[in-house]
Amino acid sequence: MDTGGTFTDLVLWDGTDRRVAKVPSTPEDPSRAIAAGLELLGGVRSGDHVVHGTTVALNALLTGETARVALVTNEGFRDLIEIGRQDRPEIYALHPVKPEPLVPRSLRFELPQRTWPAPAGEQERFATVRRPTRTELELLRERIGLSGAEAIAVCLLHSWARPEIEREVERALEGLSIPITLSAAVLPEHREVERFSTAIVNAALVPLLRAYLGSLSRRVGRARLSVLQATGGTLAADRARDEPVRVILSGPAGGVVGAARAAREAGFEAFCGLDMGGTSTDVSFHDAREAERPPTRALEPVHVAGHAVAVPSLDIHTIGCGGGSLVTVDEGGVLHVGPESAGADPGPVCYGKGAVVPTVTDAHVLLGHIAGGRFLGGELALDVGAVRAAFEQVASRLGTSPIDAALGVLDVARAAMRRAIGVMTMQRGQDPERLPLIAFGGAGGLHAAALAESLRMRGALVPNAPGALSAIGMTCADALHDAARASVSPLAAWSWSHRDTVCRELSREGRAALREAGFAARAIEHEHGMDLRYRGQSYEIHVPEGPRGFDPSAAFHRAHEALYGYALPDREVELVCLRSRSRVRAPIERLRPARARRLPRAAIAGERSAVFDRRRRAVVIDRERLAPGHAFEGPALVEEYSGTSLVPPGWKARITAGGHLWMQRG
Repeated sequence: MDTGGTFTDLVLWDGTDRRVAKVPSTPEDPSRAIAAGLELLGGVRSGDHVVHGTTVALNALLTGETARVALVTNEGFRDLIEIGRQDRPEIYALHPVKPEPLVPRSLRFELPQRTWPAPAGEQERFATVRRPTRTELELLRERIGLSGAEAIAVCLLHSWARPEIEREVERALEGLSIPITLSAAVLPEHREVERFSTAIVNAALVPLLRAYLGSLSRRVGRARLSVLQATGGTLAADRARDEPVRVILSGPAGGVVGAARAAREAGFEAFCGLDMGGTSTDVSFHDAREAERPPTRALEPVHVAGHAVAVPSLDIHTIGCGGGSLVTVDEGGVLHVGPESAGADPGPVCYGKGAVVPTVTDAHVLLGHIAGGRFLGGELALDVGAVRAAFEQVASRLGTSPIDAALGVLDVARAAMRRAIGVMTMQRGQDPERLPLIAFGGAGGLHAAALAESLRMRGALVPNAPGALSAIGMTCADALHDAARASVSPLAAWSWSHRDTVCRELSREGRAALREAGFAARAIEHEHGMDLRYRGQSYEIHVPEGPRGFDPSAAFHRAHEALYGYALPDREVELVCLRSRSRVRAPIERLRPARARRLPRAAIAGERSAVFDRRRRAVVIDRERLAPGHAFEGPALVEEYSGTSLVPPGWKARITAGGHLWMQRG
């Protein structure tokens, strides 16, 4: 189940057949749309596994509707969350705007506690030189109890190395019956700014996610409930209630998992993914070879509404440009698309719910790309007359025709998406000309070929059931548990056996979590690795662990030279963090390549006038009647329940193994 800004998608997979349902989202209560979708699919039975991708946590951060959080930190450090790294995201902005901290200054409580690195030669690396007294802890509990806080974040210096100092504070505050987040439990890594921020975001979301997932658990009854993590793996709902920071980007992650599955079936390893939904477009880069490695924290953590979130996550770039993005003309006569969206209610003008401001979807309706007959299986009639009237208003302000105004809307939207694709490819050292574009979401197929052509990519792949691919990805996501142990010490002090001992401890933690989630012990795999850097460097490189006798230092030098063009073999190497990933793999179906064959007459549903480079007669193809191997040429409109794909003039298309639509310029 994938809850989006405009539609909620549900996919039922029983091992043989797949059924898809799309219902309008209900932002005021997302579970209402889920209940409606479950009813269409026949409900949930005992023993089913329900995987959910939700935007509840993300929307709460974006709108500021989070819980009232109390921060407990060291004396003299309550302003650390505002000082941050003192960086400027928009370096040339004349009037930079800082996001409001999630914890106001009046709710930041200082504790007289100090732990710091011990002098060289001491047996313990960190020494606690000041410990709060019982009286000071009781006073802290009393002050927080009177503050009206709904959640607590305990963030103490160096707790990544000495987590017991935060657990001591937790025991003192347990009598308040307020959910407590410990920074060392959520992110047991160094760098206080990122750890504090991640813990505070988590605390701010705990009350909301506990209530939401509790309600959802009652709806699914005795079925097993999981939530998709930002890493693309499933997480037991019980853990997601306590660590909601791991599921903030769960919806977009499902799309990447589904796209990776489609790419594998079509014969691709690396690709650029574009997920265009109703509200936004998510762009990603994926390489199947890199995806097998335990995740390392990115050079920069993900920022959501200006707040750093440093838990492992897939690398996804989001822009406010979707099918429901509003079309406006400013006072200077400049056309704008988004980031404001029509949402699910009233939605685009074509929905006939009284909206008067057109959207990107309305532009496609006016140009003949989308027709009402097969839109959501004919369940939603489209008001073409209202769309034409709305674009006449836009055209009069631009001094052009409604058709040219609609084409201009697509040009503006595609320019924004091209920039986003450039961020995920060229700005990360990837050449888009060597990559296929995998476009999905309800509107992805409408822009796939145009974007691939403008960036000279290999072609465009529109997966089977593209409008529900995020939900499909959730049905084939691995179950994952990531664990880490920070070190920040010379690598020479860590022998292979020492590293192996720690990795085994982390593996036991992962095995226990996955067993508790209902998975068999024999199905659990473990992968280990380490984050290394030269002493004095700010950031690190991830190196997979090897067998006994493996030299991680030599592997790091090679990786550093491959990434930066040089290595410093005489410089001391530091071990920053040991990482372990425990995984239960989803079954993979091996498909044979499809033999080419002619398009069957039964797949042709007729013709329709549509605007491409100019107005043309385009063949309308029913995708439900296509099978692997079928090939045809554009111009064509490929219609299905969850979306429409455009095959422009001069392009060829064929159906790959798995039923995916592959398009290339002729």
